Amino acid sequence: MTTELSELGQLALEAARRGCDVITNAQVEGGFAVRTKSSHRDLVTDVDTAAESAVTDFLHRHRPHDAILGEEGGQREGSGNVRWIIDPIDGTANFAHGRADFAVAVAAEVNGTPSAAAIIRPATGRWIACDETGTIVSSHGPPSVSPTKELSAALVSVSVSISEERRPLTLSTLVRLLPEVQDFRRTGSTSCDLFDVATGGLDAYIGIGTKPWDVAAGWAVVRAAGGQCLEFPVAGGQTAYVLGTSGVAERAAALVEEHAAVFAATQGRTG
Repeated sequence: MTTELSELGQLALEAARRGCDVITNAQVEGGFAVRTKSSHRDLVTDVDTAAESAVTDFLHRHRPHDAILGEEGGQREGSGNVRWIIDPIDGTANFAHGRADFAVAVAAEVNGTPSAAAIIRPATGRWIACDETGTIVSSHGPPSVSPTKELSAALVSVSVSISEERRPLTLSTLVRLLPEVQDFRRTGSTSCDLFDVATGGLDAYIGIGTKPWDVAAGWAVVRAAGGQCLEFPVAGGQTAYVLGTSGVAERAAALVEEHAAVFAATQGRTG
Protein backbone atom coordinates (compact mmCIF):
# COMPACT_ATOMS: atom_id res chain seq x y z
CA MET A 1 0.00 0.00 0.00
CA THR A 2 0.99 3.64 -0.30
CA THR A 3 0.97 5.68 2.90
CA GLU A 4 0.02 8.79 0.92
CA LEU A 5 -3.58 7.57 0.68
CA SER A 6 -6.33 7.50 3.29
CA GLU A 7 -7.74 4.21 4.56
CA LEU A 8 -10.36 4.10 1.80
CA GLY A 9 -7.83 4.85 -0.93
CA GLN A 10 -5.39 2.26 0.38
CA LEU A 11 -8.11 -0.38 0.66
CA ALA A 12 -9.31 0.34 -2.88
CA LEU A 13 -5.80 -0.16 -4.23
CA GLU A 14 -5.13 -3.31 -2.22
CA ALA A 15 -8.51 -4.78 -3.13
CA ALA A 16 -7.84 -4.13 -6.81
CA ARG A 17 -4.49 -5.86 -6.44
CA ARG A 18 -6.25 -8.93 -5.05
CA GLY A 19 -8.40 -9.05 -8.15
CA CYS A 20 -5.36 -8.50 -10.36
CA ASP A 21 -3.58 -11.46 -8.74
CA VAL A 22 -6.51 -13.74 -9.61
CA ILE A 23 -6.43 -12.57 -13.23
CA THR A 24 -2.67 -12.97 -13.57
CA ASN A 25 -2.76 -16.48 -12.12
CA ALA A 26 -5.58 -17.45 -14.47
CA GLN A 27 -3.64 -16.18 -17.47
CA VAL A 28 -0.63 -18.25 -16.48
CA GLU A 29 -2.74 -21.36 -16.00
CA GLY A 30 -4.97 -20.75 -19.06
CA GLY A 31 -8.14 -22.54 -20.03
CA PHE A 32 -10.76 -20.31 -18.38
CA ALA A 33 -14.40 -20.59 -19.43
CA VAL A 34 -16.20 -17.85 -21.38
CA ARG A 35 -19.98 -17.47 -21.55
CA THR A 36 -22.54 -14.82 -22.48
CA LYS A 37 -24.95 -12.86 -20.30
CA SER A 38 -27.54 -10.49 -21.79
CA SER A 39 -26.43 -10.94 -25.42
CA HIS A 40 -23.72 -12.44 -27.63
CA ARG A 41 -21.72 -9.22 -27.10
CA ASP A 42 -21.96 -9.37 -23.29
CA LEU A 43 -19.24 -11.77 -22.15
CA VAL A 44 -18.26 -13.04 -18.72
CA THR A 45 -15.57 -15.52 -17.70
CA ASP A 46 -15.05 -17.58 -14.58
CA VAL A 47 -12.07 -15.28 -13.96
CA ASP A 48 -14.47 -12.31 -13.64
CA THR A 49 -16.41 -14.06 -10.88
CA ALA A 50 -13.28 -15.32 -9.10
CA ALA A 51 -11.65 -11.87 -9.19
CA GLU A 52 -14.82 -10.23 -7.88
CA SER A 53 -14.99 -12.74 -5.03
CA ALA A 54 -11.39 -11.96 -4.08
CA VAL A 55 -12.12 -8.22 -4.05
CA THR A 56 -15.40 -8.44 -2.14
CA ASP A 57 -14.03 -10.89 0.44
CA PHE A 58 -11.07 -8.59 1.10
CA LEU A 59 -13.27 -5.52 1.49
CA HIS A 60 -15.78 -7.33 3.69
CA ARG A 61 -13.01 -8.45 6.05
CA HIS A 62 -11.69 -4.92 6.43
CA ARG A 63 -14.99 -2.97 6.24
CA PRO A 64 -17.74 -5.42 7.27
CA HIS A 65 -20.42 -2.74 7.64
CA ASP A 66 -20.01 -1.21 4.16
CA ALA A 67 -22.32 -1.97 1.25
CA ILE A 68 -20.90 -3.62 -1.86
CA LEU A 69 -22.05 -3.56 -5.49
CA GLY A 70 -20.21 -5.81 -7.93
CA GLU A 71 -20.91 -6.29 -11.63
CA GLU A 72 -21.13 -10.05 -11.34
CA GLY A 73 -23.60 -10.10 -8.46
CA GLY A 74 -21.43 -9.48 -5.42
CA GLN A 75 -24.01 -7.32 -3.63
CA ARG A 76 -24.19 -6.78 0.13
CA GLU A 77 -26.22 -4.31 2.11
CA GLY A 78 -24.43 -1.95 4.47
CA SER A 79 -25.19 0.16 7.50
CA GLY A 80 -22.93 3.16 6.86
CA ASN A 81 -22.38 5.85 4.24
CA VAL A 82 -19.82 3.93 2.16
CA ARG A 83 -20.60 1.62 -0.75
CA TRP A 84 -17.90 -0.20 -2.69
CA ILE A 85 -18.46 -0.52 -6.45
CA ILE A 86 -16.44 -3.19 -8.25
CA ASP A 87 -15.79 -4.15 -11.84
CA PRO A 88 -13.48 -7.19 -11.61
CA ILE A 89 -12.61 -7.11 -15.31
CA ASP A 90 -13.73 -4.02 -17.19
CA GLY A 91 -13.15 -5.05 -20.78
CA THR A 92 -13.99 -8.74 -20.53
CA ALA A 93 -14.26 -9.13 -24.32
CA ASN A 94 -10.70 -7.82 -24.64
CA PHE A 95 -9.51 -10.17 -21.90
CA ALA A 96 -11.25 -13.15 -23.50
CA HIS A 97 -9.68 -12.35 -26.88
CA GLY A 98 -6.18 -11.94 -25.47
CA ARG A 99 -6.09 -8.15 -25.85
CA ALA A 100 -4.43 -5.85 -23.33
CA ASP A 101 -7.13 -3.22 -22.68
CA PHE A 102 -8.89 -4.46 -19.56
CA ALA A 103 -8.74 -3.34 -15.95
CA VAL A 104 -9.72 -4.06 -12.37
CA ALA A 105 -11.73 -1.12 -11.01
CA VAL A 106 -12.64 -0.58 -7.35
CA ALA A 107 -14.35 2.55 -6.01
CA ALA A 108 -15.59 3.68 -2.60
CA GLU A 109 -18.74 5.74 -2.94
CA VAL A 110 -19.18 8.06 0.05
CA ASN A 111 -22.67 9.51 0.52
CA GLY A 112 -23.48 8.61 -3.08
CA THR A 113 -20.36 10.12 -4.68
CA PRO A 114 -17.38 8.10 -5.98
CA SER A 115 -14.62 9.42 -3.73
CA ALA A 116 -11.78 6.91 -3.40
CA ALA A 117 -10.76 4.46 -6.09
CA ALA A 118 -8.14 2.37 -7.81
CA ILE A 119 -7.76 1.11 -11.37
CA ILE A 120 -5.14 -1.49 -12.28
CA ARG A 121 -4.33 -2.62 -15.81
CA PRO A 122 -2.97 -6.17 -15.36
CA ALA A 123 -1.49 -6.45 -18.86
CA THR A 124 0.95 -3.59 -18.18
CA GLY A 125 1.01 -3.40 -14.38
CA ARG A 126 0.08 0.29 -14.49
CA TRP A 127 -2.20 1.56 -11.74
CA ILE A 128 -3.78 4.74 -10.44
CA ALA A 129 -5.49 5.42 -7.12
CA CYS A 130 -7.05 8.33 -5.24
CA ASP A 131 -8.82 9.02 -1.98
CA GLU A 132 -11.60 11.23 -0.67
CA THR A 133 -9.15 14.03 0.24
CA GLY A 134 -8.18 14.50 -3.43
CA THR A 135 -4.81 12.80 -3.10
CA ILE A 136 -3.95 10.89 -6.28
CA VAL A 137 -0.99 8.62 -7.00
CA SER A 138 0.01 6.25 -9.78
CA SER A 139 2.64 3.78 -10.86
CA HIS A 140 4.16 6.38 -13.17
CA GLY A 141 4.35 9.49 -11.02
CA PRO A 142 1.79 12.20 -10.13
CA PRO A 143 -1.07 11.96 -12.66
CA SER A 144 -2.90 14.90 -14.20
CA VAL A 145 -5.40 15.47 -16.97
CA SER A 146 -4.11 16.99 -20.18
CA PRO A 147 -3.94 20.79 -20.69
CA THR A 148 -6.20 20.61 -23.78
CA LYS A 149 -9.06 23.11 -23.61
CA GLU A 150 -10.47 23.14 -27.14
CA LEU A 151 -12.71 20.35 -28.43
CA SER A 152 -11.16 20.66 -31.90
CA ALA A 153 -7.77 19.69 -30.44
CA ALA A 154 -9.13 16.87 -28.29
CA LEU A 155 -8.51 13.14 -28.56
CA VAL A 156 -11.67 11.58 -27.15
CA SER A 157 -13.13 8.19 -26.38
CA VAL A 158 -16.75 7.41 -27.23
CA SER A 159 -18.15 4.27 -25.65
CA VAL A 160 -20.21 2.24 -28.13
CA SER A 161 -22.80 0.37 -26.11
CA ILE A 162 -23.22 -3.41 -26.43
CA SER A 163 -26.92 -2.93 -25.69
CA GLU A 164 -29.19 -3.33 -28.73
CA GLU A 165 -31.31 -0.50 -27.34
CA ARG A 166 -28.48 1.99 -26.81
CA ARG A 167 -26.07 0.98 -29.58
CA PRO A 168 -27.68 3.09 -32.37
CA LEU A 169 -27.58 6.24 -30.21
CA THR A 170 -23.96 5.75 -29.15
CA LEU A 171 -22.84 5.01 -32.71
CA SER A 172 -24.61 8.09 -34.06
CA THR A 173 -23.15 10.18 -31.23
CA LEU A 174 -19.68 9.10 -32.33
CA VAL A 175 -20.47 10.13 -35.91
CA ARG A 176 -21.77 13.51 -34.70
CA LEU A 177 -18.65 14.19 -32.64
CA LEU A 178 -16.08 13.18 -35.25
CA PRO A 179 -16.11 16.50 -37.20
CA GLU A 180 -15.71 18.44 -33.95
CA VAL A 181 -12.68 16.66 -32.43
CA GLN A 182 -9.11 15.93 -33.43
CA ASP A 183 -9.78 12.17 -33.40
CA PHE A 184 -11.24 9.37 -31.29
CA ARG A 185 -10.15 6.12 -29.68
CA ARG A 186 -12.16 3.18 -28.32
CA THR A 187 -10.50 0.57 -26.14
CA GLY A 188 -13.63 -1.36 -25.18
CA SER A 189 -13.03 -0.65 -21.49
CA THR A 190 -14.43 2.44 -19.80
CA SER A 191 -11.97 2.08 -16.91
CA CYS A 192 -9.03 2.00 -19.33
CA ASP A 193 -10.38 5.07 -21.13
CA LEU A 194 -10.83 6.97 -17.87
CA PHE A 195 -7.39 5.86 -16.71
CA ASP A 196 -6.07 7.55 -19.85
CA VAL A 197 -8.13 10.69 -19.23
CA ALA A 198 -6.74 10.93 -15.68
CA THR A 199 -3.16 10.48 -16.93
CA GLY A 200 -3.43 12.81 -19.93
CA GLY A 201 -3.51 10.24 -22.74
CA LEU A 202 -7.08 11.16 -23.67
CA ASP A 203 -8.81 14.51 -23.33
CA ALA A 204 -12.36 13.25 -22.72
CA TYR A 205 -14.58 10.20 -22.40
CA ILE A 206 -18.21 10.11 -23.55
CA GLY A 207 -20.59 7.33 -22.53
CA ILE A 208 -24.37 6.94 -22.63
CA GLY A 209 -26.04 4.44 -20.32
CA THR A 210 -22.72 3.51 -18.73
CA LYS A 211 -23.11 1.21 -15.74
CA PRO A 212 -22.07 2.30 -12.21
CA TRP A 213 -19.30 -0.32 -11.98
CA ASP A 214 -17.83 0.88 -15.27
CA VAL A 215 -17.65 4.57 -14.42
CA ALA A 216 -17.34 4.88 -10.61
CA ALA A 217 -13.59 4.35 -10.20
CA GLY A 218 -12.79 6.42 -13.27
CA TRP A 219 -15.03 9.23 -12.03
CA ALA A 220 -13.05 9.46 -8.79
CA VAL A 221 -9.59 9.40 -10.39
CA VAL A 222 -10.45 11.85 -13.18
CA ARG A 223 -11.83 14.35 -10.68
CA ALA A 224 -8.77 13.92 -8.42
CA ALA A 225 -6.51 14.44 -11.45
CA GLY A 226 -8.11 17.83 -12.11
CA GLY A 227 -10.74 16.80 -14.62
CA GLN A 228 -14.39 17.68 -14.94
CA CYS A 229 -17.02 14.96 -14.42
CA LEU A 230 -20.51 15.54 -15.84
CA GLU A 231 -23.58 13.32 -15.49
CA PHE A 232 -26.88 14.38 -17.03
CA PRO A 233 -30.09 12.93 -18.51
CA VAL A 234 -30.56 13.00 -22.27
CA ALA A 235 -33.60 12.55 -24.48
CA GLY A 236 -34.70 8.95 -24.71
CA GLY A 237 -34.44 8.30 -20.98
CA GLN A 238 -30.71 7.59 -20.82
CA THR A 239 -27.98 9.06 -18.64
CA ALA A 240 -24.89 10.52 -20.30
CA TYR A 241 -21.42 10.73 -18.78
CA VAL A 242 -18.79 13.11 -20.04
CA LEU A 243 -15.47 13.24 -18.21
CA GLY A 244 -12.45 15.21 -19.34
CA THR A 245 -10.58 18.45 -19.22
CA SER A 246 -12.42 21.66 -18.47
CA GLY A 247 -13.63 23.19 -21.70
CA VAL A 248 -13.50 19.94 -23.66
CA ALA A 249 -15.94 18.20 -21.32
CA GLU A 250 -18.37 21.12 -21.32
CA ARG A 251 -18.44 21.45 -25.11
CA ALA A 252 -18.68 17.70 -25.65
CA ALA A 253 -21.55 17.47 -23.15
CA ALA A 254 -23.48 20.18 -24.98
CA LEU A 255 -23.09 18.33 -28.28
CA VAL A 256 -24.12 15.00 -26.75
CA GLU A 257 -27.23 16.51 -25.20
CA GLU A 258 -28.18 18.28 -28.44
CA HIS A 259 -27.59 15.19 -30.57
CA ALA A 260 -29.57 12.89 -28.27
CA ALA A 261 -32.57 15.21 -28.60
CA VAL A 262 -32.30 15.21 -32.41
CA PHE A 263 -31.85 11.42 -32.46
CA ALA A 264 -34.89 10.86 -30.22
CA ALA A 265 -37.03 13.14 -32.36
CA THR A 266 -35.92 11.37 -35.55
CA GLN A 267 -36.65 7.95 -34.05
CA GLY A 268 -40.08 9.20 -33.02
CA ARG A 269 -40.90 10.26 -36.60
CA THR A 270 -39.67 6.98 -38.12
CA GLY A 271 -41.00 4.64 -35.40
